[in-house]
Amino acid sequence: EDRARPGAPETALGRPPGGCRAWAREENVSRRWLGVCAISLCIGQVQPVRAGEAARTARDGLALARAAADAWADDARLVWLENDAALDGDGRAAAWGYLYFSPEKRALRSYSVRDGKLAVARDHAGSTEAPAVDSEWADSAEAARAAWSHGGHEFCAAGGTLESLLLVRDVFAPGSAWVAIFRAGPGPRLYLVLDA
Repeated sequence: EDRARPGAPETALGRPPGGCRAWAREENVSRRWLGVCAISLCIGQVQPVRAGEAARTARDGLALARAAADAWADDARLVWLENDAALDGDGRAAAWGYLYFSPEKRALRSYSVRDGKLAVARDHAGSTEAPAVDSEWADSAEAARAAWSHGGHEFCAAGGTLESLLLVRDVFAPGSAWVAIFRAGPGPRLYLVLDA
């Protein structure tokens, strides 16, 4: 069972102000989280930064992914976004993954944009209806700043890192939300849900 869940009474982590909800989970997770992880695995594994690659924010690759998605399906909508390469502390990564859903095709396709180029386009099995993220959302650098200031620094005080940033709608909170995942050793991770 989760040590703390969204919607559960306040925990030792408290509820940070300013559009951020925080909770920590042990490694065993809820069914909803397992479904989210399954989608996440469809996009790809986080890869290390290669020599000479520049770290970029999530919005930096959006136009390229959007153009590829539009060529695939006129009704393609962005439903999931996450780092495909290791994050720096400022919410930048050398690669970002963008998952699109086409209601007409009832299909999912992901694009990985790495170092300013379309690196991978992959179709995914399944036709689960997925809500589009809002068209206006805070960039990953802003999400990282909020995550660090709303519990990340405290959680990682003895050593730790911002492991993942993902943007999704109606999974962890109503509407579009960034989820920042911090890891500090083999113990529980900290998941911060931030309004996008």
